Amino acid sequence: MKKERPLRGRGGTANFPSVISGAKSEDISRCLRNCLTFYGLPIVRDDEECRERLYWFFDTCEKTGQLPTVEKMVMALGTIKQTVWNWEQGIGCSQVRMDLIKKAKGFIASFESEMVTEGKINPVVYIFRAKNYFGMKDQQDVVLKPESPLGDKVDQARLESTIVQELPDPGDYGAD
Repeated sequence: MKKERPLRGRGGTANFPSVISGAKSEDISRCLRNCLTFYGLPIVRDDEECRERLYWFFDTCEKTGQLPTVEKMVMALGTIKQTVWNWEQGIGCSQVRMDLIKKAKGFIASFESEMVTEGKINPVVYIFRAKNYFGMKDQQDVVLKPESPLGDKVDQARLESTIVQELPDPGDYGAD
């Protein structure tokens, strides 16, 4: 006899309601059309063309109702993600281009943050994207500052005196 699984909770069949159960052919076609809008563009030649292409990218996403993603932004710039990552780090480009890329990625991060806050993007997906594209991470920084309560230079006689004073009185434990 097969045990029925609960709807919610441990082993629940509906714990993750946003799981893709199967893409419909019209969804696949729409997503392909969206990506093809940006695929095949030549690489931007200079900072001004980069600026114009980014504005065009965001404007196109707004007009067509597409989600602006880092992946599509990379295609819109006519290059690959490693090149855009280099630009973001200031490698092989001007300060202007580095700032343009950082600002565009910040725009996408802000957009995705708002969408997840409004419940339009699955939080797990957002967490993954935020860590992989926007530099967010699960981390706590703990700063240890070594201190010596007895000061920098410890006098041996003073240390021995302090230890003796801190020792319990043997009479407290019933010792003879």
